[in-house]
Amino acid sequence: MKLHDLREFIKLVNQSSIEELEWQNGKTSIVIKKGAPVIIASSEQPLQVKEAESGYQEAAATAEAAVEPQEQPASVEETQLVVSPSVGLFHADVTLGQAVTAGERVGRCTVDALQLTSDILSPVNGEITEILVMDGQFVDFGKALLAIKLY
Repeated sequence: MKLHDLREFIKLVNQSSIEELEWQNGKTSIVIKKGAPVIIASSEQPLQVKEAESGYQEAAATAEAAVEPQEQPASVEETQLVVSPSVGLFHADVTLGQAVTAGERVGRCTVDALQLTSDILSPVNGEITEILVMDGQFVDFGKALLAIKLY
């Protein structure tokens, strides 16, 4: 196994919600576990009750003065989020404003170290209004990737 592959495994575990990864290929076996989080004690003094109450009242008065009635939009556009089906590096196959149909490939997630690729398909017909993740960025399972305005 190459050092680059080992770094990819460590990066996958570190950037995801996975607590432990065990991988075996022939005689090579790797187990990567996340460490327990470090707890840092705070040395701040607690706020006096009177100070907290007066600060809260001032903030509430300021917020009430700043609130102005807003008009409701005439039409609400429906959007659908496309989420990641797996962990890996995201690569978009679409651009902003591009029309897509249901079932069309809009991107892919890859894990180079494991040579895995997952296609990401559009769940609806519509237009790409936002790309929420940069190309080549690591994503976790269920992360929102794209927003599609429904036709």
